[in-house]
Amino acid sequence: MTRTITTPRPRRRIAGLAAAVAVAGLLLSACSGGGDDAAAGSGGETDGTSFDAVSVQLSWLKNQQFAGEYLAVEDGLYTDAGFPEVTLTAGGSSATSAEAAVATGQAFVGLSSPLITAPAIQGGAELKIIGATYQRNPFALVSGADAPIAGPDDLAGKTIAVSDSNTLVWNAFLAANDIDAADVTTVPLSDTSMLTTGQVDGFIGYTTTGAAALEKAGFPATEFLLADEGLPMVGEVLVTSQQAIDEQPEQVKAFLLATAEGWRAALDDPARAVDLTVNTYGKDQQYDADAITLSFERQATLIESDDTAANGLLTISDELQEGTIASLAYAGIEIAADDLFDLSLLDEVYAENPDLLS
Repeated sequence: MTRTITTPRPRRRIAGLAAAVAVAGLLLSACSGGGDDAAAGSGGETDGTSFDAVSVQLSWLKNQQFAGEYLAVEDGLYTDAGFPEVTLTAGGSSATSAEAAVATGQAFVGLSSPLITAPAIQGGAELKIIGATYQRNPFALVSGADAPIAGPDDLAGKTIAVSDSNTLVWNAFLAANDIDAADVTTVPLSDTSMLTTGQVDGFIGYTTTGAAALEKAGFPATEFLLADEGLPMVGEVLVTSQQAIDEQPEQVKAFLLATAEGWRAALDDPARAVDLTVNTYGKDQQYDADAITLSFERQATLIESDDTAANGLLTISDELQEGTIASLAYAGIEIAADDLFDLSLLDEVYAENPDLLS
C-alpha cells in the first residue's frame, strides 16, 4: 500500500468555532480538558507521520452502519495511518450530535446526514462534509406486496406512517415529486406492525431494515428508494471542522485513507463485518446475526456504485453533490455546494494512493 505523507499545506487563518458552539448549544470550555483535547486530535501532527489519538462520533448505535470503521480499528489500519488510538463513540437519540461533537472538539470526525450538517453550517458551525459512506441515502417507502406502492404516482389516497425524525425527508420527497401533502394521509410511525396489520399502506424507513427484513419475517413486502425518486442525496457523511482541514490536512487524509481501506475490507469480507458488529462492537445490543447480515447486504448496495468503482469509496461526484444540494432545497435548506462539501483532501488521498482503486 502506497502511503504518501506530503508537506503540510500553508495554513490559512480561520475564525474560531464559537459560532458552531452556539449552534450546538454547548460551551467549548466544557470539553477543554487535556483528555478531551487528546481524544479530539487537537494537538495536531507530531512528526509528520504520527498523530494524537482521536474520537469519532457515530450517527447511531453500533450496528452494521459502521463496519468499515470497525475493521479499520481491528486490522490496525488507523494505527498504520499514524493514530495511536481511534475511539468510536456510539450515537443515538440522546447522544451528542456529530456536528456538536466536532464543533466543540469532542470528536475529530463525525458521521451524520446532510439534512443535519447543512443547517448546522447555516447556523455558523465551521464544518465540512469530507466524504460519504453511502452514495445513495437509505430512506425507502415500504409497502405490502399485495398492495404495492411502486412509486410517487401511487401515493394519492394512501396512508403513510412517518416517524418524527423522518418528517423532513418525507416532506422533501413530496415536494420533489410535486405531490400535494393533502393528497396523502400522513400518520406517526410507531413500528412496522402498522403495515403488517393493515393500519397503513406504507411507511418511511431504511432499506437496511425495510422490505427485505419483512420478507424474511414472513410478510411479503416491496419498497422503493427515495434516492431513485427525486432525492439523490448522499448518506452517512463524514464531517470534520474547517480548522482540521486547514491546519491538520495530513491527519484528515490519514483518517480518510484508513477508513476507505476499512470499508474495502468490510465489503470484501461481509461475514467478518457482521461478526464484529454482532459479537464485539454491538454485543450489548444483542443483535440477530441473520438480521445484521441482511442489513449489511442491503447497505452494500448503497455504498458501492459506478462512481465509487471509478473514483473510490467515500468519494462524492460533482453530480451527486449537485443532487444533494437540490434534495436539501426541497427540504427548505438552501446551501451552496462549496459551503457544504470539501472533497479536496479525499481527492489527494486517491491521487497519492492509486492502488486503492485496484
